[in-house]
Amino acid sequence: MDRKTKGLIEMITATLIWGSIPIFSLLSHLSSGIFVFFRVLFAFPFILYLLYKKEGLNSFFDIKPFKYLFLSGVFLSINWVLFFLAIEIAGVNLAVIIYYSGPIFSILLAVIFLKEPFNLKLLTSIILVAIGVIFSVGGIENFTKGAILALLAAISYGLLGFFSKLATINHSSYKVTAWQIFISIFLTAPFLYFSEFNLTPSILFIVIIAGIIHTALALFLWYDSLNYIPLSLAGVLAYLDIFFAMILSWIFLAEVPTIEQIVGSILIVLAGVIVIF
Repeated sequence: MDRKTKGLIEMITATLIWGSIPIFSLLSHLSSGIFVFFRVLFAFPFILYLLYKKEGLNSFFDIKPFKYLFLSGVFLSINWVLFFLAIEIAGVNLAVIIYYSGPIFSILLAVIFLKEPFNLKLLTSIILVAIGVIFSVGGIENFTKGAILALLAAISYGLLGFFSKLATINHSSYKVTAWQIFISIFLTAPFLYFSEFNLTPSILFIVIIAGIIHTALALFLWYDSLNYIPLSLAGVLAYLDIFFAMILSWIFLAEVPTIEQIVGSILIVLAGVIVIF
């Protein structure tokens, strides 16, 4: 197997894994905050081990400057809690489609605060995302609570990407990810005291899979694929998440995507591809 083929297989596998996480969140029957807590709890040892293999354990404790590491961890927590809450209320298809408008918000923040260039391509992408989101919900008048939560999740996704970018100026991607997961454990722990839940063996199995497979393994495959394929190609392939999520929700939840959702998802993916290139 040549290097590019290996990278493509790893990247597509990672997106397939991430595309199935909405199914697991619903199958767990846990509230979004509880689900995220157990996801990061079981993911952290494996993420820390990955950092140890790449850079050594001492790297984890070299945290100066800490501000952007902390803020990226905060927005990872907010991002995931809002995303899974949107899935509970709006369904998989609508939540995932709107959620993936998030990278556009990252770019807008970079334009505003980091003085990155604003050009016609970016303007076109913003317009496409806006139209795609409106199409997905069936018109502005149909913006329900679930759609609003998905949009807030997308905005927090954008903030996560923005602060992660600032954090990686001084820290490796592996260290940033490890600290994001570590911080999220503490930020989502209070949900244990404010939410009722029943952790049966089957639910425990689901959240362990969500932590080890959907988080740790998928991140490893993502990072390793970047050794073999260009970042631009990886960015485009990441949008397969949307289509994998829609297909899997159709198969396992009988959630059939509407024509509006299909058109909206295509417009949002097109906007992302334009920005990437």
